[in-house]
Amino acid sequence: MAARPGGTGSGRICSAVGARSGLVGNPSDLFGGKVISLLFDAFSARVTLYESERVTVVPNARDTTSFPDVAALARYRHQYGYYGGIRLIEALLVRFHHCCEERGITLPRRNFTIEYHSDIPFGVGLGGSSAIITAVFKALMQFYELTERDIPKPEQPNIILEAETIELGISAGPQDRVVAVYGGVVAMDFTSAAYARNGGRHGDYEYLPAHLLPPLFIAWHEGLSKSSGAIHNVMRYRAEVEHDAAIAEAMAAKAALVDEALAALRGGDSGRLGPIMDRDFDLRRSVYDLPPEQVRMIAIAREQGAHAKFAGSGGAAIGTCEDAAHLERIGSAYRAEGFAIVPVRVSEPAS
Repeated sequence: MAARPGGTGSGRICSAVGARSGLVGNPSDLFGGKVISLLFDAFSARVTLYESERVTVVPNARDTTSFPDVAALARYRHQYGYYGGIRLIEALLVRFHHCCEERGITLPRRNFTIEYHSDIPFGVGLGGSSAIITAVFKALMQFYELTERDIPKPEQPNIILEAETIELGISAGPQDRVVAVYGGVVAMDFTSAAYARNGGRHGDYEYLPAHLLPPLFIAWHEGLSKSSGAIHNVMRYRAEVEHDAAIAEAMAAKAALVDEALAALRGGDSGRLGPIMDRDFDLRRSVYDLPPEQVRMIAIAREQGAHAKFAGSGGAAIGTCEDAAHLERIGSAYRAEGFAIVPVRVSEPAS
């Protein structure tokens, strides 16, 4: 393939991706299941990319390596871990380069600087890492004037996922990357049958109109942050090494809940979604060793007559509410125990 024309000069390219929440089915995507997820606009990862003499990734506040004392370092690493966003971005750049070589795309010799910022709460399962590298991916596509003819949209999440799984050895599933690329509300089918329909390259991905959903909220507590990769490593070991039948059965049941939720939403019966989300959480609890403080996050919602489940790997919940007054009661209960809460406003699907 011929070299690309090389873009439009030294203009700044800005790209943003919202926070992610699983709605039903997660994390069955790790086990060939089905998931419904959405992006919401309360938080986002934002990337600015512009032409420069050398390839440079500018450190963010979460890439700090200098501290006033050891106690400050310990507090910082306890909350944010040992890695910031730079390794994620560099891993994405490596996979992007590899993907273009595999596809015969000759990129022009143009260098760039990447600056990034994210206000997505860290480590609570809202897809912050995927949002950062998806925003970088979208900026690179624009910088090099690539389109879906070059890299089909359903295959773009694969490149983003490989940055984490192949380059960094992080245990992760495809759902975060799919909804980050697509935006809005997306139903995802990762079964072997879906992959077979798509030549083994990807699953089936379908937009759902946001108006089909009931009113939703997100509650979280950054003090509950955990490494999602570490959590998923344990589950994969149980499933793939120990052949734990309980894991397979729970994930199959979660996938079946996705079919049930889709039927309810398409039929205009959004009220059925909440009880389905309750059952989804109960399935997770049946096979995961969940910390009591994370279970409490769900109990608060149920005590207020709401339905809720984990938004991701723990630390944040997504739940239903009836109206603004109900949301205020739910919010008061969460805030009384140190949680933050926002209503869900679904981000627009990607153009």
